[in-house]
Amino acid sequence: MVNRESEPVHQPVPGNPYVQPTPPARTTRRLGFALGAGAVALVLIGVGFYAVTQADGDGDGSGSREPVAGQTRESADGGRESAAPDRDADADAKDDGSAAVIDVNAGRKPGEAKAWLAMNDLKLPGKGAQLLDLWHVPGIVAQAEHNEVTGYRTADGSKAWTVPLPGAVCDTPVNPTPDGKVVVAYTKRKSEGNSQCDQLRMIDLKTGEKGWHKELVDRGFWDDTSMTHVAITGSTVMVDQSATMRAYRIGDGKRLFTTEREREGGCSLDGVAGGSRLLQVESCQPGSPSTHGRLKRLDPRTGDVKWTYRTKKGWSVQKVYSVDPAVAVVQNRDDMDKWAVVTVDDKGKQRSWISVGKGPHKFEMCAGAGDSGEGVQNCPGAAVDADTLYLASEPKGGILGPNKIVAFDLRTGKSKWSGSVEGGRQITPVTVAGADRPGVIAYARAQDGKNGQTVRFGPGGGKPDVLLRHTSSAQSMEAGMYAGHTLYADKRFFVTPTRLDGKSHGGKGEEGNARMLAFAR
Repeated sequence: MVNRESEPVHQPVPGNPYVQPTPPARTTRRLGFALGAGAVALVLIGVGFYAVTQADGDGDGSGSREPVAGQTRESADGGRESAAPDRDADADAKDDGSAAVIDVNAGRKPGEAKAWLAMNDLKLPGKGAQLLDLWHVPGIVAQAEHNEVTGYRTADGSKAWTVPLPGAVCDTPVNPTPDGKVVVAYTKRKSEGNSQCDQLRMIDLKTGEKGWHKELVDRGFWDDTSMTHVAITGSTVMVDQSATMRAYRIGDGKRLFTTEREREGGCSLDGVAGGSRLLQVESCQPGSPSTHGRLKRLDPRTGDVKWTYRTKKGWSVQKVYSVDPAVAVVQNRDDMDKWAVVTVDDKGKQRSWISVGKGPHKFEMCAGAGDSGEGVQNCPGAAVDADTLYLASEPKGGILGPNKIVAFDLRTGKSKWSGSVEGGRQITPVTVAGADRPGVIAYARAQDGKNGQTVRFGPGGGKPDVLLRHTSSAQSMEAGMYAGHTLYADKRFFVTPTRLDGKSHGGKGEEGNARMLAFAR
């Protein structure tokens, strides 16, 4: 059900940056896709996954629902919006442009890439904090950590800007708008056990300037803020609260439309995926013989449904690898170990069904990362172009063992080739290559005394081209990040851990303090 909205245009709210704690973990609404043994092992060695490692609040007892400062007025969607510039406790805090960047180029060998290493300089709660999606705009790479969003200059790793927030960031979109804006979801609650993720803030990644702010409202079981996710398509941000999704115009925060749970058909929202297109994931009639999942393509300006794909009975849509073409992970509700990848054409018809349980290679859903309540687009281990799915196979001989990238034809569902790198290292797809040199960009992880590499497999597979040989002096720092978040943009490779522990602040020589690494020629 789609409700179109008509409300006054809310102007962006000016104001200076401000600060926050980490919310408790939120319970996933998906019925399947629990953490597997591989994921648990990764958690134990330092890779953070949301439910297992997300830090609790700092427990100072503050639980106010009031806006930080200024008069407020009720918006048309029931949210509270600032009617005056934000004046938070640290409203005048500004970043001085300095950054804790350690020189990792000393002793760089011939042929190795130049690197920079940014260290964490943010005081974290005792249980640490999660690092979220990586974003790139010309000259800037940005990421949210705990209670701030930070932009680093891609040339040298120095800080370009910092936006502190009054609570921990609990969700971010995987991509910014085409003109470099994001909307992040965060909490202002400081008490332990309070999990509302009910604040939105627009940020311009090019400048670090804050735009409009909105406070979301709980409306009951099907429309609460304990499970809030954000996705961006074009100039629209989609915010799902449990089984309800609202779309807002990023320029001014105006609400465009709402999609609600179907009371008659028994279909409920599971999440939304953004990018060049907008997809909505739904679960229908859970627990009944006709249980199934749905994938819808929506118009991001109006919410009109362009097509609907329905899974086989007994299957649900778990994750979205790509919105264009539409490629999704589906799982059998009765047998959680049984999953597949489905591709959907522009009319909502099944294009191919990729059975990952057959053939010489084994695969783990989302590369064994599990699902701990993150958005439907948070699923590592895959990349997609117009005709091919590139999937990381399950490592052999342990979680840090060697593996391959397997290419599947989206038209037939059959594998085309598999490829590996020299030295028996683990690799994972990062992104598809450009049209001038098609194929897939992959990351050969730094491990066991081996430097990391950025490589490219051509569309026909074979031996990969080495684009970047990562710096020897950064090897131990890079290995300790466990390929948490990766990004390849502007011929530069960026990697961060998925989380930092609470002891990572202060000791600048400690590997656990390493926040972000970048490599370039």
